[in-house]
Amino acid sequence: MQSSSETYRKGSDGLFNRIEPVKQDFPSGKQTTDSSNYGDLIEGCPDNDKPIDNSDGSGAKSNVTGDIHIHTVTKSGVIKKLKNMFGVSKKVKEIKVSISKEKFLEMSSKVGKKQLHNKKIAPIIIWDFGGQDVFYSTHQTFLTYRAIYMIVLDGSRKLDDPCPNEQYLPGKGAHKTARDYLLFWINTIVTYCKGSNQGFPKIMVVLTHKDQVKSHEVEERRHEIFEEINKMFQLTPLRKHLVIEDKIFVNAKDKYDADMSKIKDVIISESERQPTWGELLPKCFIPLELEFASLTRRNIPLITLEQLKKINALQPIRPLSEDELKVFLKFQHSIGKLLYFDEPKLDDRIILSPTLLIDAFKSIVTDKRFCIGDRKRAAMWDAMGTKGVVSKHAIQEVWKRKKYEKFYKDKHYLLNVMTHLDILVEPSRYDSNQTRIPADFYYVASMVRGNDDSGYLHSAGITQRNIAIAFQSTSLMIPPALSFRFISYCLSVWAVKTYGETNRDMLFHRSGVFTIDPSLDMHILCEDDKITVRLVHGRTNTLIMRDLASSINECLTSALEKISQLYIRTSSGQSHTSDASFVTSDASFVTSVCCGSPDKPCILPFNSLAHVSKIWNCPSHGIEHNIHTIKSWIPGKEEDSCEPGCPVTNEEFLKERPSDLHLRRLSLVYSINATRELALELGLETTELDKLLLIDDTDTWQFEVVKKCRDRFALTFRHIRDASEACKFGNIHKLCKLVKGDVIDFDKEPEKWDLVPTEEHIDRLAPIIGNNSLQFLIELEMEFKTWEQISYRHTIERDLVKLNKDILEEWRTKFCKMHSLKPTLRKIAQAF
Repeated sequence: MQSSSETYRKGSDGLFNRIEPVKQDFPSGKQTTDSSNYGDLIEGCPDNDKPIDNSDGSGAKSNVTGDIHIHTVTKSGVIKKLKNMFGVSKKVKEIKVSISKEKFLEMSSKVGKKQLHNKKIAPIIIWDFGGQDVFYSTHQTFLTYRAIYMIVLDGSRKLDDPCPNEQYLPGKGAHKTARDYLLFWINTIVTYCKGSNQGFPKIMVVLTHKDQVKSHEVEERRHEIFEEINKMFQLTPLRKHLVIEDKIFVNAKDKYDADMSKIKDVIISESERQPTWGELLPKCFIPLELEFASLTRRNIPLITLEQLKKINALQPIRPLSEDELKVFLKFQHSIGKLLYFDEPKLDDRIILSPTLLIDAFKSIVTDKRFCIGDRKRAAMWDAMGTKGVVSKHAIQEVWKRKKYEKFYKDKHYLLNVMTHLDILVEPSRYDSNQTRIPADFYYVASMVRGNDDSGYLHSAGITQRNIAIAFQSTSLMIPPALSFRFISYCLSVWAVKTYGETNRDMLFHRSGVFTIDPSLDMHILCEDDKITVRLVHGRTNTLIMRDLASSINECLTSALEKISQLYIRTSSGQSHTSDASFVTSDASFVTSVCCGSPDKPCILPFNSLAHVSKIWNCPSHGIEHNIHTIKSWIPGKEEDSCEPGCPVTNEEFLKERPSDLHLRRLSLVYSINATRELALELGLETTELDKLLLIDDTDTWQFEVVKKCRDRFALTFRHIRDASEACKFGNIHKLCKLVKGDVIDFDKEPEKWDLVPTEEHIDRLAPIIGNNSLQFLIELEMEFKTWEQISYRHTIERDLVKLNKDILEEWRTKFCKMHSLKPTLRKIAQAF
């Protein structure tokens, strides 16, 4: 149940100190409804209200908002008080107030009696988790680092007693215990809620069922269980998240139980320790918060952005600007009071009641027990459990029913949200012209229950046909939701392989096989503590291209990094992206090489590869691995020297002037400081460098600096080489990158190189580009401002495959058309 009332403490600086909601989990239950002051704005949203002048300086006119009248205040003294209260500085002649004088006096009297203005009141949003395992894949959507969590255990049983109502847990096939569930939930919460503050979020553990323990055994049981919990986590990083010092053990049926008040006290004390406690909230946000609470009470769970703008425009004191409105929505999203996704196809609606999304999830992704007596939903559940697919037609048929008609009205939006969150995945399909066409079904990775019994990993010569890496979790376990979303990501990029005499789809519970090209597959296996990825060639692993393997590694690493981050972000829209490397000490995963055996493979950390000369013999299986082959996952390093006649030693080359393309490449060779030093060495004045500081983007700034040098001093490549040597930048052969060129045999199948790339080509090329997005864009001769525009769209969630698709589409559909060029596969090949 969600509490929708909010109270704020006013500060002397004109802002309100925001008291942070202290708990937010998975929603259940229904919200209460009543009449709304502004509910009818959803239907009509009148543009203006002309006041009726009264002798007391206020006017009133009946509005479509029910029994409430809008009063127009014109008295200067009252206006001054209202302006001071809400921090408004601009001159206004009148203020519209949607409350009667009598009602205002009545409410003021109640407030005065309760002395609320002298108290610090913290609003609390409380969400209750759904425990069925099929909902695990949705939990990360609602977990947030801004919350305090409470895990409730049955204290009448010991930690290792079997639980009577078992649910699926990863790695646990037999009886599950309270110890298993406790470990699972604590690890899941911490995995999805990592913030910048160590030890947060805080997790309370509370024991219940004290009434079922003999009174003289209560204290012994209390100390026994909490001591066991402390032992479980005392040597792990998870211990600092636990709040167990008060050893709370309650009889939940007795509201006067002494320990019940402890729960309240702990919530209050932990709230005040929260990093977000006391955040300042602009007072101009409060009217819209009240509007949303009113709409929610009237059981209006979703509105469009246009409706919100109309409501905002009717605010009597100060409507929010468009930018402020976005900040407001992102902030409300970050604290879980609403859901707003600032993404294409999703940014035109706001979910005021997150229970709407959960109910939509549950109508599709649900436990089998909830399908009893519902033939259509049971058939849909069986299809998802065996094949991992649900047809779009089946979803529409379910949502057309009266029980679910509220979803059918906004079906396109809700389905887009589910695909955005990787709950549903729409596979790539193409027509005869290789143009994308919509599929008639979705994949639902979290619902697949079948295990892999195909024998694929034990086919002939498998150990010599594959190379493998493992993403090992730095936590105690990998939450199922992360595994499901990782497989969903693969489903969105690559096609599921069909295998065997029956051409069965190779999609299983937490595993799958995907087709990279006709001779190469990718096998994914998600286990409790690691995710293993194998590239399997049809003949031999020596034919697996290094660039392809390393690009796939970069895309998968980027995807895992994105999945490990929160979907619920701060109102600032801060990016959580970083480079595609999981080997830092505080990373979620560490990448290692695996041996070729599919049975309990041996692991070799990436940082140990430097100590292997030519052959690595795995200790458990004795398989010989050529070091060059298994290092295909790692991008090749630049050579320290070049062959004779390379550009920096070629006199004819050194006489030439660099083009814009050469300078864009140069801007990627050196760091910011090195570029500055190079410019000064070339003769540019410090004052001229300072004039360029207004350029925010680093790459653009570096390009403009070297471009100014070229245009000012008629630079040749010799000038650049000599200045680089004078600055002692090290390996001078870095400059050979300015003249790029791996030889491509365009004479072989010449007709294919002049083809215009299709949408299928783009979908296949995007993963191969990997982490070389910016370099690839430059080689296509696009400008840095284009990079800024495209990369900005991917600031919040940096999905390499989507980023690379956008670059290719921009080049194919806009850049080439603007410059009257024919987009060809030849140009793409040259850009690699």
